[in-house]
Amino acid sequence: MKRSSARGPRPAKRGAAVREKFYLTYPKKLVKEPLIYWAAKKFDVVTNIRSASVSEEIGIIALELDGTAAEIDRAVAWFREQGVTVEPIEKNVIE
Repeated sequence: MKRSSARGPRPAKRGAAVREKFYLTYPKKLVKEPLIYWAAKKFDVVTNIRSASVSEEIGIIALELDGTAAEIDRAVAWFREQGVTVEPIEKNVIE
């Protein structure tokens, strides 16, 4: 029988999975590109679109990324290299 820890949650281990939330803003030239799909294929992250507003002129997407902090950082850097504006969402904004 396992004993439960009375100390509360343990700190994330190096390489442990985390969840981070971001707003992605796509410029007009990228609105039709499947960048979230490609990020999920290219990096070891799980994507979850929490909300989106997309027109022919702009795309604004609230996106969760699950993975290691290093993989999430790589995915975010890649989005920025593609021309997407990436801003972190404060905790508990989208639940």
